[in-house]
Amino acid sequence: MKKRILNRNLIVVSIVTSILFFTFWFESSYAIKNDNYLQGEDFDYIFDPGEYIGDEEVKQEKNTNTNNLNNKGNLVQHLPNEPQEMSSDSNNSSDTNIIKKTNNEDKVTDTHGGDTYAEDDNLNLEDKILVKARISLVNLEKRGFLNIVAFINGQEVLKNITLDKLYESKQSLNVNLPVNKETNFLKAGDRDEFFVCAYHVKDLLKEYHSLTYFDCDEGDLVGPDKPTIARLFSPSSLVYKESQEIFNNSSDKYSQLLSKNNGANSNTNLEKEKEEKDLVKVKVYSPLEDRKNTQKLKIIAMVKGQIKSVVINNVQEEFNKIGGYTISRTFTFDRDTNIGKIQIGDKFFACVSSTDLNPPEGQECEKRVIKNIERPNVLYAR
Repeated sequence: MKKRILNRNLIVVSIVTSILFFTFWFESSYAIKNDNYLQGEDFDYIFDPGEYIGDEEVKQEKNTNTNNLNNKGNLVQHLPNEPQEMSSDSNNSSDTNIIKKTNNEDKVTDTHGGDTYAEDDNLNLEDKILVKARISLVNLEKRGFLNIVAFINGQEVLKNITLDKLYESKQSLNVNLPVNKETNFLKAGDRDEFFVCAYHVKDLLKEYHSLTYFDCDEGDLVGPDKPTIARLFSPSSLVYKESQEIFNNSSDKYSQLLSKNNGANSNTNLEKEKEEKDLVKVKVYSPLEDRKNTQKLKIIAMVKGQIKSVVINNVQEEFNKIGGYTISRTFTFDRDTNIGKIQIGDKFFACVSSTDLNPPEGQECEKRVIKNIERPNVLYAR
């Protein structure tokens, strides 16, 4: 009898132990499964066509491509773009105010100095104009960084965006480019022109002497109170293809010309030529025959993400000095930039801005391709 009771107790203990073990195993298995499911919620969209206006938050870390750069020779360290002083072929008079690096009114940069970036989801557009650069990532390798430069309503916008931390499934990126609606020489209108360019740098050391992959878009503002969309790197864009053809067709010929000149000239001439080949000049003409009453004018030039500008505070005095109504300025750029060497084939822009140019446009922009290193590249901005 005692033996039968003992066996029965052992059976009960065995059953209870089995139930407890099964319960513990089931809860652990569910917890692991549920934890994996929650982690999946943090993944980016599987399909992101980009057909929306809403802002996205993009967490970025310092770009690792630039950590290996040195400052020796003709290589420059990647730093946030800064507006540079203008070099002119004419003497600057007292009424000409060169835009300084500390002039924040005409310059907008991301608050982290260009190495990190996150979109502002709470933009107050009451006193701002917004151009939203919609960047297609379909054919863009998510490596390196994008150097974005824009000129909107008389103000430049400079941003750097790291691509390494983006999800591979991400197909588009929206970048806000806000500027003030009004400055001391220009108030935004609904036909004012603007441009936006983006340069994709994957490995600056390897790509320094090549034509940096880029795209540009230009157009008119939709209006002071509505966002304007600029599209970059769309599969149908031919901007880079045009520049690439010019670069490829001219590079061999240009190299041969350099070799021939180097063998025929003295050391003094070689040094002078080398200095000239390290500079790129853009000469901008602004015909104002139809705007003889213009009082104040801003002229800018942009090459490979670098913007130089000048504000002429007394246009009437300039007219008297030149004896005509076409104002010109020559901007000299160092060929070595933060994102590589300026090449034949690189796109360059020129814009003129003034409220006195209205109607129809307070800001007008034109573009062309760099075709000369030794001589000025000329462009009429009106």
